[in-house]
Amino acid sequence: MLIVGLTGGISSGKSTVLKIFRNFSCKTVDADEIARRLTRPGKKVLQEITKKFGREILDDKGRLNRKRLAETIFRDRRKRKCLNAIMHPEIIAEIKRKIREFQKLERRSGLTARKRKREVLLVDIPLLFEAKLEYLVNKIILVYVPQKIQIERLQREDNLTLKQAKSRISAQIPLYEKKKHADYVINGDLSSAGLRKQAEAVWKELISL
Repeated sequence: MLIVGLTGGISSGKSTVLKIFRNFSCKTVDADEIARRLTRPGKKVLQEITKKFGREILDDKGRLNRKRLAETIFRDRRKRKCLNAIMHPEIIAEIKRKIREFQKLERRSGLTARKRKREVLLVDIPLLFEAKLEYLVNKIILVYVPQKIQIERLQREDNLTLKQAKSRISAQIPLYEKKKHADYVINGDLSSAGLRKQAEAVWKELISL
């Protein structure tokens, strides 16, 4: 099984690319989805976050208010590091567990060794480089857009000021730096048809490796 990391930056279009790969019947592991599950009411991770940041980061039903939490951590680097210290170990452990689970299923599938090698597992990890998780994957796909596009999207879609948008982008490694370490780069500023065409070209190459 070929394990492929999908990454990008905030508002780069990575989630859209992930949906396209799922349409190719690609097996996937989604770190954002894992994070949402870990922070459901009653979960240990949410309890730890609430203990550190206070109940003001919860809504009136006891659910995590992600927008409010984001406003808090992007104002204070120390609080962002504190959140990462709570979240990252749990997310990474679950990603590893999911990879092992897919590998076991593959071995039990009865496929020949040749067909198993053509199996692809796409692991969507937004902070792949920041968390130094390159060792988990065989290949890396980066969804890239110029920083100007990231800022415009954040201002338009999340209703952020220019200062707020720049602050959130600066919390991650710049996309032009990530680009140097990616095996494949998909332009996240294309039309839906253009994105699908690029993703399909990458997919065909991956299954042929």
